[in-house]
Amino acid sequence: EFKAQLSAAREVSIDHFAHLLSVIAEGIEDPRLPVGWCKSSIHLSAVLLHDTPQGTLKVVQTFVMRCLAAFTGRPHLYDGPSELKEHYLELIAKHCSDRPAAVRSVDLGSIWSLLSKILSGTANHDTATSFATFHCIISVADSVIHTLPHLAFVLHRLLLITKRGRPQLGAKQSKLVAGTLPSWVCPSQPLGVAEIRAFSRLLTALTVKTVPPTYTTQRHTSVAAETQKAESLAKPFAKHVGHVLLAYIDCMNDPLCVLTPDMRRELEPGLFSLCEMLGEYNRDALMVSSLDSGGNPRICG
Repeated sequence: EFKAQLSAAREVSIDHFAHLLSVIAEGIEDPRLPVGWCKSSIHLSAVLLHDTPQGTLKVVQTFVMRCLAAFTGRPHLYDGPSELKEHYLELIAKHCSDRPAAVRSVDLGSIWSLLSKILSGTANHDTATSFATFHCIISVADSVIHTLPHLAFVLHRLLLITKRGRPQLGAKQSKLVAGTLPSWVCPSQPLGVAEIRAFSRLLTALTVKTVPPTYTTQRHTSVAAETQKAESLAKPFAKHVGHVLLAYIDCMNDPLCVLTPDMRRELEPGLFSLCEMLGEYNRDALMVSSLDSGGNPRICG
């Protein structure tokens, strides 16, 4: 059935394809559209964008820009049900990883803005944590990992929301902790080892040599990947490492919260990758700032 859908999508004319995407975008933008229908519209978008007809690059770019504007600017989407977030985050991650040449610089700003909104703390939370949303955010960040310094901010927030409240906190203290968490993280059902492992893998990916994608600007098209040299993000990201490590220090020094031993163990490979990016002077300064009550460094030691 999926192959049949793809075959049908490839055979439509450019005008019909553009009209179809426009109708889908209108549905996604409409806050009156039931959540189930909105999810179906996003799924259909993924099907259509998987293998588009020839000559539709600008049509696709216009549709993606319109969807990102809706996801970022419409409360029923960025502040909507977690299952809806999962659907459109999967769509974004797949589009950026499968077709980087179709991603424009302006799209990247919208993507990071959206992730910032989804990661923002709030007083209202779902009754159950959406672990899938965390992993979808990791996938999106990984698909646009070469865009700095926005990545550092998102990594900082991702790490902060993995901490959990200490046992037997009072009502006021529990409320303070809950206020730092996004709506899709239930304070009584904190993120766990699987999430911190995925986060740590994303940190280690910064040291892996890859060919960076060149995104399309308003005036220039992207350059073929074959002409570029494989390189890691270790050097350009070094200036932002401290911001991420400070989130870990904040987690460890927070009197109301804790990272479990299992979570700290899973995080070690990622932390070591970050510490390797730092120069000796910056590493020593961070080690001093991270000393625990016994005078032992919490990181890079």
